[in-house]
Amino acid sequence: MRLPDFDFHAPTSLEQVFDLLDEHGKAAMLMAGGTDVLPSLKLGRKACGHLIWLKSVPGLDALEYDDTAGLRIGATALLEDVRDFPATREHYPALSDAIRNLATPQTRAKGTVVGNICNASPCADTATPLLVYGARARISSRGNTRELPLEEFFRGPRRTALERGEVVESILVPTPASDQRAVFLKFSPRSKVDIAAVNVTVGLHLDGGTIARARIFLGTVAPTPVRAPQAELVLEGARPDSRLFERAADTARGECAPITDHRATREYKMHMVGVLVRRALEQLVVQP
Repeated sequence: MRLPDFDFHAPTSLEQVFDLLDEHGKAAMLMAGGTDVLPSLKLGRKACGHLIWLKSVPGLDALEYDDTAGLRIGATALLEDVRDFPATREHYPALSDAIRNLATPQTRAKGTVVGNICNASPCADTATPLLVYGARARISSRGNTRELPLEEFFRGPRRTALERGEVVESILVPTPASDQRAVFLKFSPRSKVDIAAVNVTVGLHLDGGTIARARIFLGTVAPTPVRAPQAELVLEGARPDSRLFERAADTARGECAPITDHRATREYKMHMVGVLVRRALEQLVVQP
């Protein structure tokens, strides 16, 4: 299928981006990597009269880390670069693993983390690890910048908290505590590169032999990535063992609302939530 007709813009500053958004309004669409936008335009799932390419804007490809500020992922930083960044592998292994299992090498070489988030798909593989790590979206508009916790960013399938004229400039991820561990797991019916039927990220803080803090986020089982707070409460303050993990997994199953689709039935997705949460907990406890 061929792309529909549109005007292509390659601004060289954020001010030019804001000018284009002001001028063209709802007819304008932002593009970083294009791995979702272009296929969606071809298939008629999206439409635009003006495509605004962000790759020519200096600084949006930033990928930086320091122990105080944490990790900054710019709007056009590539998935494979974020995956291979030494600080990501060392401090945010669940994010690195999520990207490693995301789509194909071609997609990872062109797509971006920020694009994966702004696409607002319930099955976005980078969403659940970023949520576990407490990430925030840095959002810019003309004359204003705000930061929004990622938990408040997703509003529904393909819907975000972005307002007219706003651009996600970067994703900010705090430095994890030294005792934090996190694991990303994904189930896809055909292969790892396929879109997930279920994905989960579980994070734990261990204090001696006790779970001091737990974070569990589930993907593809609700209109947005969702947290499982009741399952977290089952874990917190307890000593880890297989029976505790089964209770937490059973609780997490009840905290999602999947639908039946071509990847799996509702019942099977709920079953896999429990399986993946339990496996993630088992992996976290045996981590050095």
